[in-house]
Amino acid sequence: MLKVNYLLLTMKTDREVKLGVSPLSLQVTSEYQKLLNQSGYTPSGGNYPLIQYKVIRGAPIIVAVNEGCDVLWNIYDCLDEINERSTWEITEKRIIDKKVNLGPTDKWVRYRFLTPWLTIPAEELGKKTQNNLQQKNKILTPVLENNFLGIARNFDIPVEDEININLNVRDNFIIQKDTGVAGFFGTFYANFELPPFLGLGRSISRGFGTIKHN
Repeated sequence: MLKVNYLLLTMKTDREVKLGVSPLSLQVTSEYQKLLNQSGYTPSGGNYPLIQYKVIRGAPIIVAVNEGCDVLWNIYDCLDEINERSTWEITEKRIIDKKVNLGPTDKWVRYRFLTPWLTIPAEELGKKTQNNLQQKNKILTPVLENNFLGIARNFDIPVEDEININLNVRDNFIIQKDTGVAGFFGTFYANFELPPFLGLGRSISRGFGTIKHN
């Protein structure tokens, strides 16, 4: 188990925020890229994005761990300026700053997906499951296990015991237009601690696969 620095910025706006590019999301990308481009810098999370922008129920949030927290503080200081460039205005903001656990645990943790979890191509899924929900859960469980193992590898967290998953996805799913990958909502149990609002699976930096403890 690893202790990581964790920062969560939640915001309320004067109107509903749509998915897609915005001055705030562009600022997140730009500031994080500056960090990655620093000479000699090696991210503590490997290829896992240390700062992530999301839109949850029409409201923007930004979550960060480790070095990503410094990036988020820089963005926090620029929110008034970002407001002037946006079609919506941030009317309220709240920030949580704490240490959290990341890694395997000896207890079950229950999660749910707040945004679609991108898995495997929908065509491949259909062939393997014949659209049977029980088969979908069976096929997708190893995918989710590998998502957690990937996070452990990126953060150099030892995994001594097997990652166990109890997955319950919803029958209906979305298909990502540019890749044809199936995206699911649902709940699951895992013997792995992942801080809330971080992402699992593909396209994490675009807000997919966002989880919350349930």
